[in-house]
Amino acid sequence: MITGGGGNARQAETDGAGGRLWLRVSAVLCWLCALIPLAVWYLEDLDWPWWALVGVVIAMVVLAALGGDMWATANRAEADTARLRQAGRPAIAEVVGLEVVHQEEGPDTSVLSLRIGGDDVPPFDATYRGRHRPDHRVGARFDAVVDPTDNLFALEPRLGPR
Repeated sequence: MITGGGGNARQAETDGAGGRLWLRVSAVLCWLCALIPLAVWYLEDLDWPWWALVGVVIAMVVLAALGGDMWATANRAEADTARLRQAGRPAIAEVVGLEVVHQEEGPDTSVLSLRIGGDDVPPFDATYRGRHRPDHRVGARFDAVVDPTDNLFALEPRLGPR
């Protein structure tokens, strides 16, 4: 997921356990791939020109940073999910604006402007970004869960529109 905006609201990272595992496995693979050129250079005692070594170092840094970002995303998703399970309150999210971002490759993305509120949740505005679905339309209402202390929220995708 992508963090949302709208005042102080934040869209929760809520990948399931499988998604978090995939992120962590991918991170470890990035880190291992970052080490392979170094291991080959060390074990094979290759006489690489300086520019090849610079390229390898840059690739290693990029792969290490990418792996770190994946691991941090998995940690954020785990923390956000646990927080919403513990402190989350039911709410209703109404779509008040919609932009569909068409991708050249992969699925389109919906950017929903939401008005979220509930019995234990004071109303607030938020932005949701996610895979476009046919039920993403202005006026649609979705079940949501919110931690009202800072408006961390997630839409309940399994429940669909109201």
